[in-house]
Amino acid sequence: MSSLDCSWQIVGSFESDEQFDRLRSRLDEQVRSHLAVEERVRQRYSGIDWDEHWYRCLATKAIWRLVAPDPPFNGVFEPV
Repeated sequence: MSSLDCSWQIVGSFESDEQFDRLRSRLDEQVRSHLAVEERVRQRYSGIDWDEHWYRCLATKAIWRLVAPDPPFNGVFEPV
């Protein structure tokens, strides 16, 4: 693993708003530090207008999607 690797891990369901906020803050910091960039959401998986953002890790080129919790859905962070 490169020192510039984003070290992202799948979150299948956020346990709390605080957990989501911590991850969102970490992603924002990685964007500010030029480790990642926010990408345009090309196609929503659900068709529902959830708060969804895509991020590309510059070290691995992988694109991940972050979907905010919207009860009863608990949100997700996963590769696209």
